[in-house]
Amino acid sequence: MRIKDLAATRVRYGYRRIHVLLQREGWLINHKRTHRLYNEMGL
Repeated sequence: MRIKDLAATRVRYGYRRIHVLLQREGWLINHKRTHRLYNEMGL
């Protein structure tokens, strides 16, 4: 999944910065969903 790829390359980024990067790539995703997926992946 793209969240896992971004978190692997940018280790110090939290879910908020990951969310901004996803939005810049064109993903239409809610910040709450980003947070939930980030936690479920154990990141």
